[in-house]
Amino acid sequence: MGVSTVTPFVPDFFSKASLTRRPNLAINISKLWLDRLLPEFDLLLWIDADAWVQDVAAIERLFGAAATGTIAIVPEIGAKMTDILAVRWIMPGWMQVRSFLYKSATRARLPFSIRKRIGVKALLNTGVFCLRRDAPHWDMFRKWQKTIIARGGVIFTQDQLAVALTVYIDGAGVTFLDNGHNYLGPWLLDEKSDRLVNLFYPHPPVGIVHLASKEYIRHSLNNTIAVPTVGGGTAMLNLRYGGLERRMSARIRDRLKTETVPEKRERREAMVPLS
Repeated sequence: MGVSTVTPFVPDFFSKASLTRRPNLAINISKLWLDRLLPEFDLLLWIDADAWVQDVAAIERLFGAAATGTIAIVPEIGAKMTDILAVRWIMPGWMQVRSFLYKSATRARLPFSIRKRIGVKALLNTGVFCLRRDAPHWDMFRKWQKTIIARGGVIFTQDQLAVALTVYIDGAGVTFLDNGHNYLGPWLLDEKSDRLVNLFYPHPPVGIVHLASKEYIRHSLNNTIAVPTVGGGTAMLNLRYGGLERRMSARIRDRLKTETVPEKRERREAMVPLS
């Protein structure tokens, strides 16, 4: 079909043994080298393989947000029904910060002054981001990537930590987009349109559906979960593109079976192209 393919790039400071056990980690590493892997393009958009595009307008907005040289990315705030800040209470008035960024920075043995500054910041989810190829961010990403790995940081999370350090510590330009551009749930279905919509009223359609940590759903289209609907009901649904397509096709078939003769005639006439 003419789709270009690119071999992931892994710099020498990464352990080859760890990649032998988990070769897919090369993808997380390569996210921060896209400007060199794809030199023929001016604007680069990354979407994880466990995500799919439901509304192409989200793509257009990501490109628009990144066109001026900032990184277009979604902070993990919004509709997720979790505590605003992950903490472990030790005793009244004393707690331990347990946020993703604080834990990742601690594992990488970064200075406490840095951990303190990013520990309460929102995670910037690198499952979806857009950035100009000539933006200064790329060199900053790789500087932090090398530092994180040299200090013993986790390969699987080094990309998100490096991006957060570039934005929050180095002050690189960023444009935040709402969570509909990288939607991780909670899930809500508009039963009239068969589209996943944002939990927040007025429930606009989700732009990019990201099925992170949804192995059960990703494994097979036959695996379903109960998803609330806008009308107050529940639908058994697979959240993959194929799952929504299957539901929509089934509803169309059911409607055609019950269609009256005048309705069939009206539909056929509507399908005739004008000369």
